[in-house]
Amino acid sequence: MILFFDTETTGLTPGRIIQLSYIMTDGQTAVAKNFFFAVSYIDPSASAVHGFTVEKLEKLSGGKTFSCDIDEIYDDFLSADLIVAHNVKFDIGFLIAEFCYQDRIFRYNESFDTMKFFTPIMKMERSNHRGYKYPKLGEMCEFLDIYPYDITRKSRELFLTCEVGGHDARYDTVALYLCFFEGLKKFDQLKEIGLKYLQK
Repeated sequence: MILFFDTETTGLTPGRIIQLSYIMTDGQTAVAKNFFFAVSYIDPSASAVHGFTVEKLEKLSGGKTFSCDIDEIYDDFLSADLIVAHNVKFDIGFLIAEFCYQDRIFRYNESFDTMKFFTPIMKMERSNHRGYKYPKLGEMCEFLDIYPYDITRKSRELFLTCEVGGHDARYDTVALYLCFFEGLKKFDQLKEIGLKYLQK
């Protein structure tokens, strides 16, 4: 089973997770989950990007914090054979920190980073012409012909909501999910991962 995930946070360092979304799939069926978490502060620069405020999150989360859902999150991530994210090290770092705040250890099996995988494939030159730059999630979608309409439609289908847009972890998780499965059709390394972790 593969788990695709994304987070939205209060900022970079230090920061807390304010939204966690993930899709678990065996290749035949998919289960999507989304969590909002109440926090006491959000960096203004982060809020300007994702649009979440302390007040909005209090309402969306029903006042629940990460600790309220930590057991479910732990079980889901550990049950996955592979977890996938775009810049996976970044998101895992926040999950590790959240578990540390509760004197818990975040555990998972294997991870895969679409950002690093597609860097040598997309060959986007750095401005200084020294190697290739990491593609943004939107750039990866464009490269694979995954369009906003496709992402929005699939987001509504999986997460059963119409309130999904860019810089919402649900939207970005679905974008990641669609890109991965489109890549399965085109790149041998992804095909091998599919054969290993998904039902035939």
